[in-house]
Amino acid sequence: MKRILLILTPARVSNSCVDEALAAAEKSLAELVAVFVLDTTISADFRSRLRDSGSLGEAPSDQLVVAMREEQERQGRDELRRVEELARARGVEIRTRLVVGEFVGCSLEAAQREAAEAIFVTRRGRPAISRFVAGSAVHDLSEAAPCEVLVHDAERATKGENHSGE
Repeated sequence: MKRILLILTPARVSNSCVDEALAAAEKSLAELVAVFVLDTTISADFRSRLRDSGSLGEAPSDQLVVAMREEQERQGRDELRRVEELARARGVEIRTRLVVGEFVGCSLEAAQREAAEAIFVTRRGRPAISRFVAGSAVHDLSEAAPCEVLVHDAERATKGENHSGE
């Protein structure tokens, strides 16, 4: 069976991207696999910034990061349920997973495991200079993916060829 992969994260949820992935799955009679990635690089960076600021001690910083992760997990499960309901309403076969790890690695592993024909992902709204200086996870995913990566941003959905950022 054909499979289309929809990658979501706390910072990468877009109704129009979800709609486009559902439409593509419906049109090609493919199964939609929705994966919500709890990106560990974000929480590690947040923890590091809290500790570096010196405004909180180590224990309160760790407690705040744990609370943040729990909230992101709750949001992820809610989003996966919402996508599942939308898929079922359209008659699209769907499976969902919540994974913890680094965004690009988890996305590539899912694409390979599922033998995905396409990946739908939302580009975070960041200034181009930020993507230039810090890099772009979506660009890295597009370069390494074993299939087409369709990148959605606020302006329009683009195919993976537009590597202008994250």
